[in-house]
Amino acid sequence: MNFLRLPFRNFLILAPCLAGVHTARGAVTYVDPVDIVIPFSYGGVYLDIVTAASNGAMAGGSVGADSYTLSFSEPASGDWDLNFFFGGAGIAHNQRFQPYRADSTDNLSAIHNVLQGSFINGGPINPEPATGVSAVLGIADFGGSGSGTGGGLDGVLTATHMGLAGNQFASGTPGYIAFVQDPGTATETFGWIGVTLSDDGSTGLIRDWAYSDVALNVGEIPEPSSVTLLLMAGLTLLRRQR
Repeated sequence: MNFLRLPFRNFLILAPCLAGVHTARGAVTYVDPVDIVIPFSYGGVYLDIVTAASNGAMAGGSVGADSYTLSFSEPASGDWDLNFFFGGAGIAHNQRFQPYRADSTDNLSAIHNVLQGSFINGGPINPEPATGVSAVLGIADFGGSGSGTGGGLDGVLTATHMGLAGNQFASGTPGYIAFVQDPGTATETFGWIGVTLSDDGSTGLIRDWAYSDVALNVGEIPEPSSVTLLLMAGLTLLRRQR
């Protein structure tokens, strides 16, 4: 249908539907790219949440076999939030990006696999109600999570996010990372990332993610926008008149 050729009376039908439409604060930004592969390599893949949201692809791309220390600045420190490597068995994060983890004082403690529907507001998350194990934010600094010392992590149990416990990622099984970006600042955002991590030598996947400037639930995606719903209602009226 060509809107430029609609009779004026039809625009009068659509006008009430469009009246008062505005962009509300607190909208959820949802990004659902074709699955981003996490290579089984030391460089892995870097992800910038906001930039990737605008272009539908990972920022920085894959890198070569760099040292774990150097990977913090490749790409530039402001251009990435997460670095997944070895299929997701290793994870590093920038200082602005704080994933929910095991220990609020140890930025090398395990990043938690949180349950879908968990509420992200900056406070603790209980991913395993049966045990009451809470996931918490770390400190505003670089950090990581992994199962061994090869990536520069401390190699203790609290650093291991892979496994079969309720707060761990089972290899090859979908799970969720919850995070707060710029916690405690004017640009604070809350979000989640759907991942399938691997520690058996195969690749992992970054499936999708979402973020918002207000608290949200893990797995929450935007409902159809007001503009879309109102236009659909208006078009339905037009069809009935034809």
